Amino acid sequence: MKKFAWFPALVALGFLLPVSGRAQGVTFYPWSSVLAVSTNPQRAVWAEARFQTNSLFSSLDTELAPMVNFRRSPQSQFYAGAGANLGIVANLVDVSQLIKGYFLSVGVRVHPLVQVPQVGAAFEVSPYTAEDFKSGRFRAWLGITYQFGRKGGQ
Repeated sequence: MKKFAWFPALVALGFLLPVSGRAQGVTFYPWSSVLAVSTNPQRAVWAEARFQTNSLFSSLDTELAPMVNFRRSPQSQFYAGAGANLGIVANLVDVSQLIKGYFLSVGVRVHPLVQVPQVGAAFEVSPYTAEDFKSGRFRAWLGITYQFGRKGGQ
């Protein structure tokens, strides 16, 4: 039975990603080595999948999170969300624990360049706790974002 512990993660991923299956935005947080792929972050509710890019393949962490924009303007958005840190690949390779922890996220994305409105900066604070709630850390991420199809004033 433990062999199929990754199934809930695939179901969650199916609900979080858009029906069309196309990414609407990509964000890279260079100091954390995290690549994030999101649905349209300009919508009121959107989802993001984050992938750790600085580890061995078997210890690759994946985070899935629904987000809610609570303030939007043409050049910025303030959002919050919550999600789970999953060890999908490690679970498949050595049947380790699937859910590694949980997190909250509060952030802002700013698109200040009128000439290139697709490019922006992202800043996020994110308290994180291990799956057993016995340890945690406070994360802060700064990165660059690119939103596909974004035109000036959107």
